[in-house]
Amino acid sequence: MPGAGLFRLIVAALLVLAAPASAQAPAAGPDDIFTVADVAVDVTDATATQARERALLDGQRQAFQRLTQRLAADANARVPRLDETTLLALVRSIDVANERTSAVRYLATLTVRFSPAAVREVLTSAGIAFTEIKARPVLLIPVYVAGGITVLFDDRNPWREAWTQRPARDTLMPIVVPLGDLRDLTDLDARRAIAGDRTKLDALARRHNAVDTAVAIANLSLDPVTSKPNVALTVTRHTATGDQTLVDSFTGEANDRGEVLLARAVDWVERELERLWKEENAIGPGQDERYITMTVPISSLAEWTEIRRRLSGIGLVRKTDVLQVTRQEGRITITYVGGAAQLRSALAQRELELVEGTGEVVLRLSGRVGR
Repeated sequence: MPGAGLFRLIVAALLVLAAPASAQAPAAGPDDIFTVADVAVDVTDATATQARERALLDGQRQAFQRLTQRLAADANARVPRLDETTLLALVRSIDVANERTSAVRYLATLTVRFSPAAVREVLTSAGIAFTEIKARPVLLIPVYVAGGITVLFDDRNPWREAWTQRPARDTLMPIVVPLGDLRDLTDLDARRAIAGDRTKLDALARRHNAVDTAVAIANLSLDPVTSKPNVALTVTRHTATGDQTLVDSFTGEANDRGEVLLARAVDWVERELERLWKEENAIGPGQDERYITMTVPISSLAEWTEIRRRLSGIGLVRKTDVLQVTRQEGRITITYVGGAAQLRSALAQRELELVEGTGEVVLRLSGRVGR
């Protein structure tokens, strides 16, 4: 029967795609969190060859320090001091650019790719809790208050300008700030932002390809006695699981420009939002592997392939075993580390969601195929 033959071909294709996820893991991309780019080295030694050898080693050590700071849940975590053999064993590959040499000097820019498994082992052995989940962007709404006037998009907003001028950071929590164009102005005003209007905020986030939102209110005032400026901050992070509020304030010196304080406030907000993310998704030393079996509805070969691709890019998921595949669904067991909430968060960053039904757990796409 032609239909039966087609069914066998489809199932055969599905089973081929059911190879272990580790075998299908994509090559490291520019946003791979175990890749450290733009590592500048500049070393002088007795010869150019010796300078190059030292520079490459120094660059790998510098890259590992940056990687540890990126992943560690504690911003003050001490970077393990590794001997040369251990350090080199962590490195999967190095790209060298902008290479320049003289008789005794070597300069270059390196991109260092680390082995995730080896890094996990070193950080765990050092007792460092870490996260390897990069968040999808959070949309930051900068509300500015000064002299009794509150502005967002409808007037000059020094607080929003401070965000547009912030330096790039190596972070697991990307932050997107609306441009304040006509559509932004139409979609949201300061009053609704302060009130936490989730309908308006969520719609704006989707349009900016973000998931969560953070309404950051900066209230600038001037002490009438000391002439010192003060910025009082209230930041409310809106997520699918609830809201969190952070508060702090910064005081400058007499006659300081407000822009200086706002820049300090930007840095604090960025670091605090990333701290929250890391604390929620950190894997502590000694956490055991867990297992979960789930059903994956299949409407097409493309959908099955996409789900497998997304699973292969999740660091917490150590292994995927396919138990059964039919035309309508697959049954898989995944091995992961961390807690159930962390797994859900990691899946959400790849636009996958778990749905608990009667006696079963279903894994499905929450975003469009091919994204």
